[in-house]
Amino acid sequence: MKLDVVTPEGAKVRGLDATDVTLPGMLGEMGILPGHEAFMAGLGIGVMTVAGPGGPQVYAIANGYVEVLGDVVRVLTESCEKPDEIDVERARDRLARASKDIAGLAPADGETYNVMLCSVRKAETRIRLAESSPRSQA
Repeated sequence: MKLDVVTPEGAKVRGLDATDVTLPGMLGEMGILPGHEAFMAGLGIGVMTVAGPGGPQVYAIANGYVEVLGDVVRVLTESCEKPDEIDVERARDRLARASKDIAGLAPADGETYNVMLCSVRKAETRIRLAESSPRSQA
């Protein structure tokens, strides 16, 4: 099957051969294999793993939708980064700021709390992915 990933900045992945795509769904991880039924689902924040002929590839993604239609998987997401594209220091700074901002909030604070929680999760995902990549272990 083919994978396309589009962000507000444009196409990040176009026509990538994939044998398995694992995504962070709204309610947990979901896997897509060739021959999957057509569907559309919301995405959360986490790691997208793509298995294919060239070996596995991983990306940090944040929110959006996935559509499966025929042999094409389309991911529309706020952001999509490979481990080597992640600025770890920037992500750590963002995590520190967001953690400080959320410390005085509670779920009852509604949208403000949700925005800060998303910022924390995005930063944590970016840091975890960048630090677990082979380049960070050299």
